[in-house]
Amino acid sequence: ASDDVVYPVAIITGLDVTSHLKEGYAGMYYAFNRDLTREGFILRLLGTVGNYNYQAITGKIDSDYWQGDAMLGYQWVRGGIDVGVYVGIDYQNYKLSPDDPTNRLRGNDTGVKALVEIETNDQWKSPLYFALRASYSTAFDDYYALGRIGYNTGRVTIGPEVWFLGDVEGHSHRIGGFLKFDLPTRDLAAAELALSAGYQSSDDSKSSHHGGINSDDGFYATAKVIIAVGEKGRGSYEPLK
Repeated sequence: ASDDVVYPVAIITGLDVTSHLKEGYAGMYYAFNRDLTREGFILRLLGTVGNYNYQAITGKIDSDYWQGDAMLGYQWVRGGIDVGVYVGIDYQNYKLSPDDPTNRLRGNDTGVKALVEIETNDQWKSPLYFALRASYSTAFDDYYALGRIGYNTGRVTIGPEVWFLGDVEGHSHRIGGFLKFDLPTRDLAAAELALSAGYQSSDDSKSSHHGGINSDDGFYATAKVIIAVGEKGRGSYEPLK
């Protein structure tokens, strides 16, 4: 119907916290066909700022960093499943205080970034939910992969998750759980909150140098908000997953 709402833009923002890291990010998805629920080309922008610390031979090192990427992708919608593939440019900058010449995760680097996202959507007929996201950037060999399987009760989706993360200075994996649910919104908007927590284990925790973001053991917690901004049009269902 002409009174249906379509969502050309989705704004994302979130936090990632571990025992030695605090990171925040914000970004957006823009559908060139003005409807994120349909197949088509999508522009994705993301910016990240954070701080982490580690213990070096010379003492405690603090690292402030920021990252930004711009990616063009295409989304396929098949049988209640969205598949998005994106490619673009990634820039990363790390400032150490005091400087640590032995840390390869310092200074700045620009690279090519690729991202794949697979997730069930609101047209999926089963209460079973699953999602897979994975990205790799040639800037500092940065990568992550996130897999989730959950049960959708109709109001809340809950289940286990596993992460794999790494860069030139460290690699780690996470095992935890997540839940996500809709937030109250006004007309022409839809919002979702996703929370997760668990334990992070570093593959490099026994090495003598812990200079990477992913080189520490301990608990982690994340929070992510998606706000879809709508307009009147020929929509079918909300893009939040």
